[in-house]
Amino acid sequence: MSEETISLGKAISSGPAEIVDNGTIISFAGNPISLHYKNINISIVFVFKTDTNNRETYVDSCVDEPTVLKLTLYNFDGSFGAGTNKPMKIGKYDGRRLYLQLRIYSLAGSTDKTLQYTLYKREEVAGE
Repeated sequence: MSEETISLGKAISSGPAEIVDNGTIISFAGNPISLHYKNINISIVFVFKTDTNNRETYVDSCVDEPTVLKLTLYNFDGSFGAGTNKPMKIGKYDGRRLYLQLRIYSLAGSTDKTLQYTLYKREEVAGE
């Protein structure tokens, strides 16, 4: 009897968007989390900080290098989680718009963060 390899070629979508990547990551000792997409030469870096002057959750973004998007996430430290309430536009690739949706959780007494993320792509929509 010979062994046969089956490739399902799975594609995941949600409404009009194709899901490019998704996952759950726990930071190591509170350090930033970096996603490196080598085949398209881009990186997304998640940095976790506390703003003692403003207890609201918010995100600052910047492009440190031409291929690196740095997202600084302030006050995402609740055990019940915090995140985006809709996908954030983060750029374009191959003529399609890229979006990121995330949830972040933290255990009391720990500097580690649990990041759940989904990266989407979809056709450009006029007026968006």
